[in-house]
Amino acid sequence: MKIVIVGQECPLQKKLVQNVLDALHELQLECQIDVVHEMKDILEIEAHQLLLTPALIVDKHILCEGHIWEKEHIKHFLAHACSKNA
Repeated sequence: MKIVIVGQECPLQKKLVQNVLDALHELQLECQIDVVHEMKDILEIEAHQLLLTPALIVDKHILCEGHIWEKEHIKHFLAHACSKNA
């Protein structure tokens, strides 16, 4: 599973990163995580798909954009996604 967190460094983006890391830790999952915060990289992603930041993308699917999910919501999604792949 590949997780991408997109957004300039700000309190919302940092909270989203922390929520994802906490969810992965509690579920004992290891995933590839990329944090994209450079404006040129954000604009490159936005050129391919409409995107509001901060955004959480898992396996090329936008889960949330323009807001952040709480850790429990992220855990629920990741646990469900992992059970489908098992």
